[in-house]
Amino acid sequence: MFGLFKKNKMSEDDKHAESLPLTKKVQFETVPLSQVEIEMDDDPRLVLHYTPVNYYATKEKYLLCIFHYNEDYSEIFVRFEYRVDDLPRGKTKLWQIDKDLMRDILRKFGQNI
Repeated sequence: MFGLFKKNKMSEDDKHAESLPLTKKVQFETVPLSQVEIEMDDDPRLVLHYTPVNYYATKEKYLLCIFHYNEDYSEIFVRFEYRVDDLPRGKTKLWQIDKDLMRDILRKFGQNI
């Protein structure tokens, strides 16, 4: 019964990423998290083939991409979450990416950094 009250232990990378001052979120069409992890481990640029989705048009299920970064973009971490009805149903590990990849992902949404 006391196991219900245990907090999930966060890794050092998780703590460091969440301590970064800035966060940005964008949404993609649903892709299985296992596929995302394989592709991000092989070549992070494969995420550029994912289809952007408008959050307001498809709230039922989507892949949420969360960036944690600092002001000068020297440290950027990314994580993906599968969301159903705005509730998390699973998440991937963190990856550290470079500014160029973040810029290219955000350009798919019409955002420039």
